Amino acid sequence: MRVIASANQKGGCGKTTTAINLSSSLSSKGERVLLIDFDPQAHATMGLNIMHSDLEKSIYHVITPKDYKFLRIEDILVPIKDNFDLAPSSLILSAVEQELSGLEGRENRLFRAIQALKKTYDYVVIDCPPSIGHLCFNALRACQEVIIPIDMSLFSLRGVAKLLEFIILLKDKTGHDVKSRALITMYDRRTRYSRVVLEKVKTEFGDNVFETVIRYNIRLRETADHGLPVGDYDKTAIGHKDYENLAEEVIRLEADRMYPDLNTLSMTEDILQKTEEYIDMSVKSPELEQPTSEMEEFSTYSPQSNYSEMVEAIATGSTNSFFNDEDR
Repeated sequence: MRVIASANQKGGCGKTTTAINLSSSLSSKGERVLLIDFDPQAHATMGLNIMHSDLEKSIYHVITPKDYKFLRIEDILVPIKDNFDLAPSSLILSAVEQELSGLEGRENRLFRAIQALKKTYDYVVIDCPPSIGHLCFNALRACQEVIIPIDMSLFSLRGVAKLLEFIILLKDKTGHDVKSRALITMYDRRTRYSRVVLEKVKTEFGDNVFETVIRYNIRLRETADHGLPVGDYDKTAIGHKDYENLAEEVIRLEADRMYPDLNTLSMTEDILQKTEEYIDMSVKSPELEQPTSEMEEFSTYSPQSNYSEMVEAIATGSTNSFFNDEDR
């Protein structure tokens, strides 16, 4: 079973769209897929036409330390279609940030829930929140691989840099390896800016970027309103073709062959260095200046969390005071 997270610390870069449509495309190829919506905004849940207000139980009730009679993931599953199940989310998931504070083993709640699955899946896809906290920490601890959508903007690249710093910190302090690969999203070949950025990213990041590029496609936006994966909404859509290609690439590149350099910490540090160099180059280069209309702010979602020390530690590089043996 491969556990793959879709993550970036910037909102609006195609993270949830990728989680939904990769899951759907994998299932259409006969793979058994579980999509875990691990974002309190519940966009993946709503994007599959499930209203979180109608749910009695969600992923919150599985990982919260409160007594819900030891609910398992199987107890909250919503079947989407053949080979495709959803573990839905709801706004109450944001309460976990406080509930897990100071709790021993808090970073392993999702990992243990996935390991306890009795239903067999080939893939578990986790849609992560656009923030650093207990939820993001749990998702990265639970996964073996992370897909990082990059939407052709400096804000997205800065989100990548923050996430990679967190992954390096996780490996350094807990010994858990997370293999990272970037995915270009919202690519518009009609604009010179997108063409230049795509060429530069592929040149700089090399094997650390998926060959598949997710092109800008209005159908991908429309599907959210209809609560369907793009392939169920319009099989002729460019977005459907792109996510079919991504699913084929993910299947073809098995985890051990997808990352031939088994020193994943070194690989992640290399991606981070190139990301930071590319950000510096983009800021200084007029030809890579981002058009104002294409700029996006980071997501405003910022749950209250006792992980503020961790965020500060990442920013300053002073991690020793935050992590201790019980966090391992």
